[in-house]
Amino acid sequence: MSVSGHWFECGSRFAGKYFSWVISNKKNTSHRLNRYFSKEYCEVLQFSGLDVKPRDILCFAYVSALISFLVFLLFDILVLFVYGFRLGDVDVGTILLMGIASVAVPLVVMNLVANYPKTYAHYMKIHSLGDVPEILSYLVMYLKLVPNLENSVKFAAQQSSTSLSCDLRKMLWDMEIRVYHGIDDALTDFASRWGKWCDYFKRSLHLIRSSIQERDEASRTITLNRALDVSLEGTRDMMNQFASKLQQPTMVIYSIGIMIPLALVAMLPATGLVGVKITIFQVFFLYNVFLPLVIFLYMRKILLSRPATFSPPVIPFDHPKLLGIHKRRRLLFAVLVGFFVALPGVVFLFLPTQYSFFGWFGFLFDENGFVPVTLFIIWGIAVGLSLYCLSVYAPYIKIRGEIKQMENEFSDALYILGKRIAEEKSPEEGFLYAATTMGDAKIAGVFQQTGYNLTAMHTDLRDALFSSEFGSLRYVYSDRIKAIMRLFVEGISRSQRAVSISLVKIADHLKELQEVEHKIKDNLYELTSTLRSTVALFAPLIAGVTLAITKLISTILSSMSGAIPTDAVADMPSVLSQVADSFAIENVRPEYFVLVVGIYILELVVLLTRFTNGIDEGDDTAAFMYSLGKVMPVTVVVLTSTVIVANYMFSSIAHSIG
Repeated sequence: MSVSGHWFECGSRFAGKYFSWVISNKKNTSHRLNRYFSKEYCEVLQFSGLDVKPRDILCFAYVSALISFLVFLLFDILVLFVYGFRLGDVDVGTILLMGIASVAVPLVVMNLVANYPKTYAHYMKIHSLGDVPEILSYLVMYLKLVPNLENSVKFAAQQSSTSLSCDLRKMLWDMEIRVYHGIDDALTDFASRWGKWCDYFKRSLHLIRSSIQERDEASRTITLNRALDVSLEGTRDMMNQFASKLQQPTMVIYSIGIMIPLALVAMLPATGLVGVKITIFQVFFLYNVFLPLVIFLYMRKILLSRPATFSPPVIPFDHPKLLGIHKRRRLLFAVLVGFFVALPGVVFLFLPTQYSFFGWFGFLFDENGFVPVTLFIIWGIAVGLSLYCLSVYAPYIKIRGEIKQMENEFSDALYILGKRIAEEKSPEEGFLYAATTMGDAKIAGVFQQTGYNLTAMHTDLRDALFSSEFGSLRYVYSDRIKAIMRLFVEGISRSQRAVSISLVKIADHLKELQEVEHKIKDNLYELTSTLRSTVALFAPLIAGVTLAITKLISTILSSMSGAIPTDAVADMPSVLSQVADSFAIENVRPEYFVLVVGIYILELVVLLTRFTNGIDEGDDTAAFMYSLGKVMPVTVVVLTSTVIVANYMFSSIAHSIG
């Protein structure tokens, strides 16, 4: 289970090499290693395949905590700089939050890094369960053609590139070096080990092993079909149980993460009327640090318990459509574009009363305007992030869609091919007939090319399909299609009648597999559709209206107290003094509210998109990044439109009061 190049390995080695001084005390280090890295931890580390030493992990955890502490320390210094380093002017609540965040977040980061191997091992075990249907399919398909258990296990291990197949190959290697007495002993031990995590996988393997002992082909086929049924029923039941447990967590995230925090924003300016002094920094810590961190940890716990079902198609790095994608260049370009979009908002943070750089449009962005200038920062972050996600990961999604479409078509084409061969037609005639019947389907082109290679080039079936020069499958990136075609090549040389029957049964099995996969995704999508619509529409809509109400309340309070000065200032110290005097919520500028709440909305987009995609697709980075790139612009457009419209609607009320 090698994961060479994993970010945790790179980080641990880098920390161990350049920051070993953080654990230079050998006596204390030895005590900590014995305390934190028990025998059980080392076994988990070995299972995970992470090639790191406990000492490097400890060093990486300390360095990560140190870096996060320095980040918060830098922000603390910035806050004190705005106050002119006068601690007496900083309220107790702000100092307390600064201290808690500067200590608590590094401790959380250190704990997450130190325990990452345990989390990763747990993820691997859960994620490997998604490989169960594929592995069992290969085993059963091979055994229906050739009743040889050892060869079927070798075939499944060779054709699959999943993490479970790696463990299967290790089992075969252990059998070769006489760790086991034979394939029965090896498969029994393999089933017992994985049975702790997946009972239906264990039962399916025992059924497959017992099918070899059946006396006639009909009984063997029934037993093998039962093994597949047990696997599919177990996968479906496991996901249904997980889905039934998602109702409460979804409501918790919806209420505590979205509705309550956004509703409280409108009430914040009025807190001064009841004697409660809250500053914008306290709101920043609450909305942009504390709440996102709590939501992240809660979502992470839920997603780690999600059982994997069907693994997405693996796209090779050398795919022709991916060769022109340079992630670092596109990241740099996206960052630069985002920075230039956000530049007016950044200037405002340092010169909050200067709008001259907007020229004739300055009236839109001043204190009485409809467009808060800090929206530029929100736009810049959204533009940069969306630009990178869509430009890099859209090709992955397109390729994956083509692979899935071809796999869906393949089951029908395979059924037609099997029926044609059952009529004692030659393979080349069967491929050409299936291609003609499938019409404009993508798989028809593959079958047409296979028939052409057999008839025009007079090559054998293996080369017609798998030749690196002219094989019809050389541009097909579906492991499932290639594995079944290899099985077809091996079976046709043994018995044309047997392979025709097997092809029809395999086609039926693929259809059943696809139906189960679609039903599971449909059930999960029903649970996540509310959160998807919330993060794209309702959350920014509520936030926009709330921000407009906040501005209205702030205007009312300002007109009552005359607390906010609006004259332009000439030098930086007076600007900082003006900003520091208005940090109390009842006097804070509305633009700061827009910035804090806008950043919170962006964080919600990232977190909820990861959560919904994690439930629907599992741990699929390409699907998550592509979804994020699509949802982010929609959310920001809704937020911007709502803020502008609501400010315009409430402006008449504000002017009448003023």
